[in-house]
Amino acid sequence: MAHAREFVYSDVDIELTKASDGDITKDIDTDAIINSLTNIVSTIQGSRRMLPEFAQDLWELLFEPMDPTTARALGQGLLEAIKAWEDRLTVEGIDIWPDYDENQYRVVLTFTIKPIQEPISVEFILFQQ
Repeated sequence: MAHAREFVYSDVDIELTKASDGDITKDIDTDAIINSLTNIVSTIQGSRRMLPEFAQDLWELLFEPMDPTTARALGQGLLEAIKAWEDRLTVEGIDIWPDYDENQYRVVLTFTIKPIQEPISVEFILFQQ
């Protein structure tokens, strides 16, 4: 008899949704990793209490001229932050390009979750806040 695979990773749901028992729901595997990546990408370094070094100081780059050079610098910074703060995955590729019409950068990150090894792609938008 085949057994359903148990989840490997779990984290608190980023939306803090309550389950039917009143407890906070959890995200598992892919959702847990994507929540972690969202936190890394969206956190301004220095803003997290008790862990001011969390994330990467990328926000200043968003005020630089929007061009491929800045896009590469943003991509490199994201890779460094992911390497430092998320060891449950292996980055397979990152594509980042300026979206001049919307004044933002589009990021597509492709990764595999360690032991699962199924490629996953997720898109992030970086913009000046």
